[in-house]
Amino acid sequence: MKKNILEFLQNKQDGYISGSYISRELGISRAAVWKQIRELRRKGYQISARSNCGYRLEEEPDKLDSDLLEKHGIKYLPSVDSTNLVARHLAEEGHPSYTTIIAEEQLRGRGRRGRDWYSPSYSGLWFSVILRPEMINPAAAAPVTLVTAASLASSLNKNQDLPVKIKWPNDLLIKSKKFGGILSEIKGEPDRIEYLVLGIGLNINQQEENFPADIKTRATSLLLESGKVFDRTSLFLTLWKDLCRAYEVFLEEGFAPFRDQLLTYNSFLGQEVKVTWAGGSLEGVACDLDRDGSLLIMDNKGELQKIYYGEIS
Repeated sequence: MKKNILEFLQNKQDGYISGSYISRELGISRAAVWKQIRELRRKGYQISARSNCGYRLEEEPDKLDSDLLEKHGIKYLPSVDSTNLVARHLAEEGHPSYTTIIAEEQLRGRGRRGRDWYSPSYSGLWFSVILRPEMINPAAAAPVTLVTAASLASSLNKNQDLPVKIKWPNDLLIKSKKFGGILSEIKGEPDRIEYLVLGIGLNINQQEENFPADIKTRATSLLLESGKVFDRTSLFLTLWKDLCRAYEVFLEEGFAPFRDQLLTYNSFLGQEVKVTWAGGSLEGVACDLDRDGSLLIMDNKGELQKIYYGEIS
């Protein structure tokens, strides 16, 4: 029904179409028409209404180009609970490495440590990639999150001239505000990986008023930082291709080629930090990244500590 109403509006863009006409043509009540108009507005369609005239479609939302994405083998979905959940389901069915799912919106997007990730329609890039690194064990695959962060930061700095920084191990920042995050999930055994799902969320074209009050002071988007609206499909394909190439380099050469990028774009070295993890925490000065991507911290006792995972503040 929503699709039919949208088609009426699209075919009448030079003028208004009455609610009574739509009601009569579709055999539904005027209240049902209004309900569907309200839902279309929630999805990003700008629809004006005028007494005695009806409705007019003023502007359509910035939708991803699903046809172009599917030509590149990307699985496009209008709405999902979480792209990582979809990717894990596909991985269980045996889908190969580099299978990628992208959605216009996530209803239950997830970040690290079970946090929600706000993923509204037509404004960001929410996608997950299945990887099957068969020749390495879970410990050796741990730097994949850092490789992803390095690839994204490098691509955005070089191609879009954006001053992106990385907060170890998985956050992307501009001017200390977060616009991107990475969530890696592995299924395997101590000596082998069955699959790895790499989930990525990037705020692209959100305005300040689009963010919920509880994250507005900490979150940003590429539009807010650059002052320009991005073609999300084109941007995604550039980032995705760079990411796939980075993963191939990682499989062949390990983490070493990415360490310099992490150091170049870091937002934490030389600073007093606190790293927290389930059941513990450590305070000190973030000194360096080791060759395996772990964080080296000089604690308050003057001892160098090696941290493999955690969250920096």
